[in-house]
Order: sequence, then C-alpha cells, then structure tokens
Amino acid sequence: MYQKAFLFNGIGTKAEHLLIKLPPALIDKYHYYADEEFTRLGLNSALEKNLPFDRKVAEWIVSLLCDRVVYEYYLSQGIIPDIGAGYSSGIVSISGCFGAVSHSFANDIIMMNRATMECLSQHNLRLDVGIIIGLDYQIVNELFKNRFSKEELIVGSANSIISTMITGKAEAIDDAIELCLREGAIKAYRFKTGVAYHHPMMKEYCKKYTDLCAGGEYRDPDHPIISIFDNRIMTSGSDIRTENIMNVYTPIRWDLAISELENMGVTEFFDVSANGAVKKFTRVNKKKCRIYTLDEL
Repeated sequence: MYQKAFLFNGIGTKAEHLLIKLPPALIDKYHYYADEEFTRLGLNSALEKNLPFDRKVAEWIVSLLCDRVVYEYYLSQGIIPDIGAGYSSGIVSISGCFGAVSHSFANDIIMMNRATMECLSQHNLRLDVGIIIGLDYQIVNELFKNRFSKEELIVGSANSIISTMITGKAEAIDDAIELCLREGAIKAYRFKTGVAYHHPMMKEYCKKYTDLCAGGEYRDPDHPIISIFDNRIMTSGSDIRTENIMNVYTPIRWDLAISELENMGVTEFFDVSANGAVKKFTRVNKKKCRIYTLDEL
C-alpha cells in the first residue's frame, strides 16, 4: 500500500548548516519565503540581531522553511509521498507541507516556543535535551533507572539502535552525558534548547503553545502521516491537531514508527531536511530499504 515515505526532521541543526546545503535555485526560493515570513513575524532575518528567545525561534523557522523548499523540490522531480512522518517539530513541518495547516500557521506554532521559553524562565527552570550516540534505548534506560528520577530525566525519543534523545533538567542532562560516555557512548552532547522537549513536565509550561495548536484551522492532509506516539495512521485534520497538541510534552518512539513503516511496505525513505539530518539518526533494513537525501537527488 505504501512505498515512499517522507521524513521530516526536528529542530537542532544550526541555520547556517542548513542553508549552505541548498543549491542556488532552492536558496533563492528559501529567501523568497523567508523574507515574507520573517517580516510577518517581526523577526530580523539577520539572526544574530534578534533577542535571545527570538534568535532561537528564528533559527527553528529557518529549518521549517528549508523543509518546505526541499519538499517542493522533491514534488517537482516527480517524487510523491505515499505517507510521511515528522520527528519532534517535524510534526509541525509535515503538517504544513502535507497541507493539514497553512505554512504560516506552522511557523506561528514554532514562534509559540518563545512563550514556552519565557514561561520556563519565569519559573527559573534550566531544562534541555541531549543526544546519546552509540547506546540504544534499553541500555540508556537501564543506566538511568537507579540514578535519576523521572522528574529529573527521561528518554525523550528512541531514535534508533545508535541514537537516543534524553530530556529533563539541564544539570541531570550534564550528569547523564558524563555517565553515558563512561559507559561506552561514542558521542554525547546537549542541544542547548532551554526546553525539555518530550518530557511530561512540559505540559504545565507550554499551555500557550498547546492552546494555539488546539485553536488552529486544520484540514485532512494530502497524504497519510504516521503518529510517532502510537503509530496510528492519521488521515484527518483532527488527527493532526491532536498530534501537534501532544508534541511538546509526549515522549517519541521514532524507531518504532520507522519499523512500522517498513512493515507496511515502505522501501524508499526520503529525508526532507536540507542537510540529511534524519538519515544520520534513523536506521532501516539495508537489504530492503534505502533513505535518500537531498544531496543524493
């Protein structure tokens, strides 16, 4: 039933690392969209000239705009998705690209991260996410079991057998990184987001974000989207609304979503990120499946 799946990355990649990957025709299109959206949102296109919270959301909007131009490029080449999946804020990006919400509303959702960061600052909370390379979900959970409370730290996403995302209090993230490196992780680092994405504690602090997601206008997506929370196949606007509402405070199982897509017959995965970020942390059955990136196409 499904053969081609489009995969959308979350936030985290530096804007300059994305833009340098766009060929001239796509960078021109990016600037066209960026000029329009940055003006509308009151952001400075020279990212360093924004205030700190605005700087972060501006960088994240760059990511969404890059996704949009790469997605449209794939379509122009006759590559049409049968289904798709969004990793973290990739849920917002795929919602826009697959037509469930307008691109402007998708960017409004990302902008609302500023309100979440302001709320966390008012409560003097230091939160973050971290990436562990070389240790899988089961190993990381076992390492954390007797060392951290769930209020301090949890696994926010099982990405693949080689990549795990952790989320919680910044001090606990630092301690966990040191622990994982001692226990054999190849690499471990903090994202410095200031937000504990995909930790249930966030539900208390992202109310403006979830209210915006809940109140938006949604329609049925142009293509089905698999939920990264429970693997249900979403085909209605109400499905996509629920996915966006849940996003900030609900842990992800990216690995299970990818496995389910393979089980449904997907053999061609297309990384919509400009820099091939999804392919770096995603694993598929190499004998049956392949992940394509913009560079390869």
